[in-house]
Formats: sequence, C-alpha cells, structure tokens
Amino acid sequence: MYAYIDESGDEGTGGKGTKWFVITALIANQEGATALGHTYHKIKQRINLDADKVLHWVELSHPRKKAVTEELANNDFSICSVLVDTQHPDIVNTSPKLKGRRLYFYTFRRLVERITWYCDDKGYKVRLYPENKAGIKYKELNGYLNYIQSQPDCEVRKGCILGVNPKSKSQSNLIQLADCVCGAVQNAVEYKYGVIEDSYLLTLEDKLYRRSGKVFGYGIKFMPHKSTLIPQLLAGTYKWLNSI
Repeated sequence: MYAYIDESGDEGTGGKGTKWFVITALIANQEGATALGHTYHKIKQRINLDADKVLHWVELSHPRKKAVTEELANNDFSICSVLVDTQHPDIVNTSPKLKGRRLYFYTFRRLVERITWYCDDKGYKVRLYPENKAGIKYKELNGYLNYIQSQPDCEVRKGCILGVNPKSKSQSNLIQLADCVCGAVQNAVEYKYGVIEDSYLLTLEDKLYRRSGKVFGYGIKFMPHKSTLIPQLLAGTYKWLNSI
C-alpha cells in the first residue's frame, strides 16, 4: 500500500501559532492510488484550476473545497490523522521542549504506528510518501524510524515499512490530495473568527480508519488526550465528534 502524508498548522507550542498541529495520511492500494490520480485531474477540471498549478487546500474557496471533498468521497482510500494540541500543558511543559522538528518527528511516529497497524492487519507492506518538508532531513527521519523500531515500547509493526520516499507537492499529485484531506481535518478543529468548518471532514468520515469499529485512537488520534476520553472530553468544543 501507499501512504501519502502531509501536515497542517504550526509546530510551535504555547499559543504563538495554531492550536492544532495536524499530520495526516491518505492510504491506498495500487488500484486505489491509480483511481485517485484520475480523480486529481477531474478535480482540477471541476474547480477550473490550471493544469500546471499545484492543488493547495489553503488557497481554495469554500465552494472549491466542497467540490474537492465531494470528488474524493467517490474513491477507495483510508484516512489516518494525528492532531497535537500545541497549547495543552502536557505538550507545552515537556523537557526537552516538544516543538519544531522534535514535535514533527514525534507526531510522525504516532502516525506511522497507525499506518502500519492498518496495512499489516490487511496483509500489506507500505511505502511512505511524506511531503518534502523544508528543514527536515529525511536521512535523519529514516534514522529516527529505525531507532524507534529498536525500542521495546515501539508500536510500529516490524517489517511493514518498505521505504520512506519524500516528495514535494509539485512532484506528487497524491501528496496534493493528502494536503486537501489534512486541510479538511484542520478546518474541523481550528477555530477562525469563532467558527470551524467540519463539513469537509464529515463528507469523508467513512474513509477514517476504524479498528474493531473504533475511530478514536486510530483514524483520529488526539494528543495528548487519551482516546478513551474522546469524544466526551472535546464534544463541547467539537460537536461533530459525536457523529463520526
């Protein structure tokens, strides 16, 4: 299988940036990835985006975002997303500080754990395609993944990852689609002007990875909150949690 990975939000902690740092994987097998490639071109035609222009979620208007998620909803893929509350004391007060590259690596680890659970349970190995993020050395990231897999508390399924191959958005249409999915998750939790927009994510809710019927801790992982306390803990802030 193939996991296309992108992130949204700021990696700073303590309230200077976005409340949530989100990293998301769009996971598909070969047939699904091929179909998503066709959908990518269909989306650009539908929203009148020039063929040579990168599809970037934050640049899209509300109607265009709706169109993107409607088209994506017709495809066979799964979503796994890890969301870090950058203002939570358990994140802010870590020592050493869990921010920047360190926050990215740790969140990436939690996402990869869940990607490998999903793929291994289905009998697949997986290739990871994270966005080629500025400032992140992927030789270092590979070394980090190799290191954590040697630790007794690591929950990455051994032997499941075939490789980590970073690509820029301009190099991969499916990373652009992962950017859209990640943006849909971010828009469902990040308040702007006192409002959020959860309709994009709810259009794709059946794509969220579920294990034994459970979505929290699998398709959506809130950090540092315990999955057993979701949605009760956040339902007052995000009512849509009760509907997925």
